Amino acid sequence: MRPFARRFARRRLLASAATLLVLPLVARSPQAALSGAAAESVVRRLVDQIWTMLGEGGLDEAEWRRLQPLLEAQTDLDLLARLALGRHWRVATPAQLEEYRALYRRFLLRTLVGRLRHVGNAALGSQTERFQILASRPVGERDVLVQTRVLPPDRPPLRVDWRLRERPSEPVIIDLIVEGISLLVTQRSEFAAVLERAGMDGLLSELRTRVAEAA
Repeated sequence: MRPFARRFARRRLLASAATLLVLPLVARSPQAALSGAAAESVVRRLVDQIWTMLGEGGLDEAEWRRLQPLLEAQTDLDLLARLALGRHWRVATPAQLEEYRALYRRFLLRTLVGRLRHVGNAALGSQTERFQILASRPVGERDVLVQTRVLPPDRPPLRVDWRLRERPSEPVIIDLIVEGISLLVTQRSEFAAVLERAGMDGLLSELRTRVAEAA
């Protein structure tokens, strides 16, 4: 079975094309402006907490256990699981969905840590001004896109966008877009390729392998 990895150029092209579908713009309203401020606050707090916790070394088991609930609280894992599976969610059996939810939760959290470490390595040991929130804007009817950048001392700026969805308490993150590459769009494309080739059982097998390798 082919691994999930894709060439960088192909992933960038796919993410750029899919942006027209997953990030439709709507006119700004007073409610969206308030949501934007709340979304920016969530992103700033999460970045500060995660980068402090990650540090410069590896993530040991104790640190991972502390980081896990933090990411779970600020993301909508159930929604992301459904979006990543796409139309196959409706045809999977209850047993398959139960295992998929458990595997996807672990897979996504590890993937988020990897992306955030990539972003954080550019700013670890730096001052706050190396992470900047540029703007926020409404996308769709319920989401807010927070545009940020990291300013490494010896490399070009790194663009990182965060898509958040409104919830009663505060927005939650449903996508992380690093240099134009959407985590959600990439996962959905990769999952679809495995599903077309090997079905739901094949995807579950692939996820078991990925989760085991990351353990």
